[in-house]
Amino acid sequence: MSGKEFLPIINLDRCTGCGLCVRACPLGVLALHNKKPALVNPEACHYSGTCQEICPTQAISLPFEII
Repeated sequence: MSGKEFLPIINLDRCTGCGLCVRACPLGVLALHNKKPALVNPEACHYSGTCQEICPTQAISLPFEII
């Protein structure tokens, strides 16, 4: 697997552009682009779940692997 399957998925239709996910990400994976979050440093994502937990509109989801 390439690892891309486990990156945050951002539903831009649900996103309000509040930026909480960007500020909460401990690794700088996200940044605001045109007032919406974007994956700007995907290789740094360690799947902490912080972005998903803090999103007030549940616009971010993290896929997971069942082992």
